[in-house]
Amino acid sequence: MNSPRYERVRQALEQLSQGPVSLQALADAAGQSLFHFQRSFVELAGVTPKEFSQALALQRAKQSLAQADSVMEAALSAGLSGPSRLHDLFVGQEGLSPGEFKNGAAGLTLRWSSADSLLGPIWLAASERGVVSLVFSQGTSDEHMLAKATAQWPLAQWQEARQELAPILDEVLRRISGLGPSRPIGLALSGTSLRLKVWQALMRIPEGQVLSYGQLARQVGAPRAVRAVASCVAANPIAYLIPCHRVIRANADFGEYRWGPRTKRALLGLELARGEASACSTGAI
Repeated sequence: MNSPRYERVRQALEQLSQGPVSLQALADAAGQSLFHFQRSFVELAGVTPKEFSQALALQRAKQSLAQADSVMEAALSAGLSGPSRLHDLFVGQEGLSPGEFKNGAAGLTLRWSSADSLLGPIWLAASERGVVSLVFSQGTSDEHMLAKATAQWPLAQWQEARQELAPILDEVLRRISGLGPSRPIGLALSGTSLRLKVWQALMRIPEGQVLSYGQLARQVGAPRAVRAVASCVAANPIAYLIPCHRVIRANADFGEYRWGPRTKRALLGLELARGEASACSTGAI
């Protein structure tokens, strides 16, 4: 399932995440000329290798943490969940009643599909009402992913639906590659009141920004429940669209991630770099 086109840039992202690497070394590893490697990297990642590498510097994350509260406050005071590029303006979220996933999701039809992405294979499951699971499968086979999902919801009717789910996966791939949303994606979520509050708050974090766990706890009105909020972040069932990767430690360390620290570093590096590039192009500070 791995696409050579994605694989070359994915390997470069991993190399850059480990420290500075010359453009020539990256191009050689990809088996491309400097010109063609740079062009393909920018086309898929939305930033240059240099911009990505610089965005992973600790100082960039610290700056984002320092301004996070003011960015969120400005967005909320404007009557929006956030700037126009925020995911929650393009992702509809409809909470499911506990009964709908009770007893192993009896009576529900859940469809699944998978695709390769800039950050590795992704696996998607959705009901009629929206996406219920999106994960970076990290090389795990579709059959194994389906077995895990079936164990979680054993009484659901499972169907492979590549054609039907292709528009959703295409939109996810588009966003991961740094392109603006072109269509809404519905999410079907089930969880405690606090979990739903935390997941909604995560969708209000703009791309290119990060929050600490403490800042997120304040956002959901639970400033003393940082550990509980962190548990809600860790329980997020929908990677990327509910951007739990945008929550980092107060010291600006990127920390752990349900789908691996390398994936989190790559996601944050790309988004911080895109945010910096966007600010420069518009003259924003």
